[in-house]
Amino acid sequence: MREKRAPDRPLRWVFRGLFGLVFVYAFNLWWTPPLGWDVWRASNVPGDTIEILGIGRHSATVIFIHGLAGNAAQVVPVVARLRQRLWQVSFLLPSATFLPLTAKGAVDTLAWFDIDNVQLTPDDPLPELEDEEGMEKVITRIHGLIDGEMAKGIEQERIVLVGFSQGCASALLSAISSEAKIAGVACMSGWLPLSYKIKKVGTHVRHPLQTDHAHHMPVFWGHGELDDVVHLRWAEESIAHLADLGFENIDYNIYPYLKHDMGKEEKQDLEDWLAKLLPPT
Repeated sequence: MREKRAPDRPLRWVFRGLFGLVFVYAFNLWWTPPLGWDVWRASNVPGDTIEILGIGRHSATVIFIHGLAGNAAQVVPVVARLRQRLWQVSFLLPSATFLPLTAKGAVDTLAWFDIDNVQLTPDDPLPELEDEEGMEKVITRIHGLIDGEMAKGIEQERIVLVGFSQGCASALLSAISSEAKIAGVACMSGWLPLSYKIKKVGTHVRHPLQTDHAHHMPVFWGHGELDDVVHLRWAEESIAHLADLGFENIDYNIYPYLKHDMGKEEKQDLEDWLAKLLPPT
């Protein structure tokens, strides 16, 4: 009678383990977050700020502010592209904290300030009531980042604020109210908050947060023609207000067929604008 041999189970599990390792390795090759897993994990921490160093020596800083319901991970892919050309630029990416958003029935949402309505029509004008207290908090935070870079020895004229959507609104308010004469502000798919408080002061029209030197600051503005979140009308009204406020250097770009997003053409225009503003030294 022939003796039966037990199946070689240990060897089978060795092969399964090797297959699993190969699968994980192949998956990581197929999808690795821009700038790696460490940056991805750090960029998903609410309320934190991550720094992505430039390839060359640090002579300039871009502070990039994400949009509503996002975090710093939202803009990491754009930063990964920009740093390939802007060698001397380091990037600061702050993440918002959770707050009960009125527009979502007080559900905790990653946001820079409260918003009472996100269901807008293309004909709705700029809002006439906004979360001024929340805006003051984000302005204070961004001004703190600017001060921190200047404390490192970065010249004020080598600092730029960039923002998308609600991050654009936050960046723009922080830029026009900054005592530092920063190099410029880039606004994508956003709006100018507190426009209902713009008044004539003497012979000039002034935003309530506007410093005396803000109107000299270059502004890049990009907006999708088909934006269904922050409609194009808000961009047009914001640009008109900036012109009334005396802003002299506005690069305004409308992108056909683009919705509430940053398209390839807009990213290239932003990159070109930043390269001119922050040349190597």
